[in-house]
Amino acid sequence: MKATLFTKWRSFAKISAAAAVFTAVFATQPALVQAADYPHSTKGWLQACQKVGRKLTKHNFTYGIRSRDTLKEGIEHGRKANCAAYVSWCLQEFGVVGEGDTLYTKGGKLVTRFDTWQRRVKIIKVKKKAGKVTNLKPGDIVGWKDIVHMNIYAGENSYGEKLWLDGGSAATAPGRPRRYYRANQILPYNYLDNHKISFIIRIKGL
Repeated sequence: MKATLFTKWRSFAKISAAAAVFTAVFATQPALVQAADYPHSTKGWLQACQKVGRKLTKHNFTYGIRSRDTLKEGIEHGRKANCAAYVSWCLQEFGVVGEGDTLYTKGGKLVTRFDTWQRRVKIIKVKKKAGKVTNLKPGDIVGWKDIVHMNIYAGENSYGEKLWLDGGSAATAPGRPRRYYRANQILPYNYLDNHKISFIIRIKGL
């Protein structure tokens, strides 16, 4: 009887230990955070990006390299933005990365200032001119190889032109300083067709 009880206790202890390890492992994995204001769809993602773009105009942002890690901090301090800050703030707005998590490109390579997001996105290497890339999907974040730039692909118009949401200097008015006025607008930037795409960041589940 004692041997039987001891055997049962050992089995229970093994199961409990395994459950604890399973819980500990999966608790450390990044959860897919869904922003409550948007459906998890291409439409919802583009809406989040357009909201960020409208705030750049509303709060009189100018183009510059000294941007902040969050849009809120940017509004409160300096009001500077650039293409990488815009994309980072869009990802934060949509809940793909955490508050303050940012990314940028360097030499055509993606640089992230956070640990991991592999469960949330798929990164696709391209290295072709945009005009020859056929696997772009609306909502893809595009990192460029021969120019220091990131933006968001939004589909094609009836003329077959690629459409973009862009938070770089192209979204600013001429003059100094370069003030944002159309980062929320989906527009063709045909000069990009002759530039080379380095990689695509595709949000999973869209």
